[in-house]
Amino acid sequence: MRKILITGGTGFVGSHLVRFLKNDATDLSVLSSTSRDSRELTEGVRVYQVDLRNADDVRVALQEIRPADVYHLAGITAVDLSWRTPAVTFEVNVCGTHNLFEAAMNLKSPPRILNVSTAQVYAPSTSALTELSFVHPDNPYAASKAMAELLAVQYRKAASGGVVTARSFNHSGPGQQTRFVLSSLAKQFAEIQAGSRPPRLICGNVEVERDFSDVRDVVRAYSALIEKGRINEIYNVCSGSAVRLLNIIRKFELIAGVRVSIETDPSRFRPDEVRRMVGDYNKIRTETGWNPQVSLDETLGDLLDYWRAKLSNSASTEDR
Repeated sequence: MRKILITGGTGFVGSHLVRFLKNDATDLSVLSSTSRDSRELTEGVRVYQVDLRNADDVRVALQEIRPADVYHLAGITAVDLSWRTPAVTFEVNVCGTHNLFEAAMNLKSPPRILNVSTAQVYAPSTSALTELSFVHPDNPYAASKAMAELLAVQYRKAASGGVVTARSFNHSGPGQQTRFVLSSLAKQFAEIQAGSRPPRLICGNVEVERDFSDVRDVVRAYSALIEKGRINEIYNVCSGSAVRLLNIIRKFELIAGVRVSIETDPSRFRPDEVRRMVGDYNKIRTETGWNPQVSLDETLGDLLDYWRAKLSNSASTEDR
């Protein structure tokens, strides 16, 4: 059985990745800083509660697991949180990543590591961003991810194992927290349908254009990169299309069958927010054969269904 380790495996993307990878031919382990548990997620999966900032605990866990593949998803991912706690962001995303790389690459048989970074490391551009586009992070989260990418340099001459980097653009899907825009919108539409809020959306800048992928396409991309990606290379994971947020709201209206008014919340606007961001995924397509398969309409419909079910379950629990 192939031994696989996922850091952040109880998070949004990590949970989808566990479901995607879990089969009779894999031996799955998860590192998580929290005690969050789900029978559906963790049945047949070993969960290690480890803080990546603790180098000794990370080393002990890696020596016990001895994985062939490591998917490194753990970290602080919220831009607003990174502004409030930049020191913690760098400790987790940079020092924690260093601890993981050191523990993994010093095993007798070093694993292949997928380091999940972000498209936010790129400088603003009106053109589609490629892996050769200029890097210029403009917030602590993006800066920490850019620094974590550079950590791979000390393992470039390793005889085996090594690091492949994925720069992921915006992605969404069932199970995502509402601090991310598509999930926030989906929950508000579900509440409007349930009659628990008026037909009014609270959101930030609806004129921005973003490249959104479905989380299920993203985990397929990560698996393809572990299997076929080249060590020491960087790959964009994106849809290749930018969609204006206002147009996404209109799509939600059609799916939900309701019309809404829009109320912008200044607190949700980011300083110097990039108007348009879109990626080019030609490199990962050429080298691994990966292509996005889930349409944006399907993502939005599944998000809305997720929040409908979640709200319905909450209401049923309250009625007991």
